[in-house]
Amino acid sequence: MVYQMIYSSQANTPMSIVDLEEILVDARTGNEKRNVTGALVYIEGVFLQILEGEKETLQRLMKSIAADTRHSRVTVFHEGDADGPLFSNWRMAYVGATPEQMAAWAGLEGAASITSILQGIQRDPQRRSRLIENLLGTLAS
Repeated sequence: MVYQMIYSSQANTPMSIVDLEEILVDARTGNEKRNVTGALVYIEGVFLQILEGEKETLQRLMKSIAADTRHSRVTVFHEGDADGPLFSNWRMAYVGATPEQMAAWAGLEGAASITSILQGIQRDPQRRSRLIENLLGTLAS
């Protein structure tokens, strides 16, 4: 059984392309060793990350992620068993997006801020599923 975690966090400083590439290289290298897959979305200083792997592995990884000084306010808003890996083609996919794009992916058109979008996703599991489905569609295109 695959375990899935979704969290958000706030970057402590604005991330440049170089900063994001460094994070992705580190994540992909580590995820290869841990047999973890997933996706990272960065929007206006906020990270949204979906991780898939073994439960114990992800729980250890989240402790490491929470201790990373590049971000704060780490909030896990979903964790649980999944039918299978959805991001099996990516050790760590990356998508840069606007708040409007993310709101549309989650079916929250008209949401005022990234914070309100994340709150909408946290409250409604169907929005989370819709977000993941649309994120996968974006990655496939």
